[in-house]
Amino acid sequence: MMLYPSIMDLMKKAGNRYSLVIASSKRARAILDSAGEGEESIDGARSITRAVEEIAAGDILIVNETREQEMEREAEYQAKVEALEAAEHAMETETAEAADAE
Repeated sequence: MMLYPSIMDLMKKAGNRYSLVIASSKRARAILDSAGEGEESIDGARSITRAVEEIAAGDILIVNETREQEMEREAEYQAKVEALEAAEHAMETETAEAADAE
């Protein structure tokens, strides 16, 4: 019995099994979440099947990061979050000061 897409084809797209499993599970979760918002009902097995088919078709690109690259990306994200929080705090302070001035 031949399964489509074959594991060999998927491995060419992912590079290794770990990346394939992580990418498939993340995409399957996104499919389930989007189906929950809409009227379409989908179960876990069908979401995994759809995720794997999207990877095989090339609709999903799997990017393998080194641990160093991942840490850099996370640091950049954290810096953005902190900047947004500081800007939000500054706006709240300005609003409070303006309210006090009135």
